[in-house]
Amino acid sequence: MRLPLKLTRVVPIACVAALWPGASGAHPHIFIDAGLRVIMEDGYVTAVEVTWLYDGLYSLILLEDYGLDEDFDLALTDAEVEAHLGFDLNWNSGFEGGLELRRGDVALEIGAPEAVSMELVGEGQMRTVHRRPVVDPGGDGVFVAQAYDPEFYIAFEMTGEMVVDGADCVPGLERADLDAAYAVLDAAMEEIGGAVAAEDNFPAVGAYFADRVVFACGG
Repeated sequence: MRLPLKLTRVVPIACVAALWPGASGAHPHIFIDAGLRVIMEDGYVTAVEVTWLYDGLYSLILLEDYGLDEDFDLALTDAEVEAHLGFDLNWNSGFEGGLELRRGDVALEIGAPEAVSMELVGEGQMRTVHRRPVVDPGGDGVFVAQAYDPEFYIAFEMTGEMVVDGADCVPGLERADLDAAYAVLDAAMEEIGGAVAAEDNFPAVGAYFADRVVFACGG
């Protein structure tokens, strides 16, 4: 595993921050559009399939690092998939996949990931899918999903396909208030002494930038 997610830094935070004035210029290094397939049985969530569509730049870095698509046909061979499927599931300490599922105020327990698929789409963007078991205590609270990296090294947007199997549920996307989120980031960066200090101690502001998907489920 030469490039597990979050272990190899593409660009140091201090270098990125130097390109923009103020803390609001600091931004993530990896951008992922996330999608979900929620599997429900008898009103309980039993599993979730998570789709990650990587941004174009990071996809190119992945292709270069792993020596993929060397014929530039924008498709992975069976051998390439077999050798590297699950490359992005070797998470380091403190990152548990970025996914949070809740029923009201109760967090659902999400198990370890299992790789499902890996492919190139469009003009060469990497798209991976992994599946995770879920323990759902049930209840009447609204079912909500969020995807975010607390350290904001990865920026997730929940703009991928949202599907529920086994129940009549309609997903509704609630976008993060970015003005409010950057105000929090500005204050946090000022408190720790600016971008240079944040290089090894970036504030845990990812939740403020997180989209929410609220599932309205029929009875």
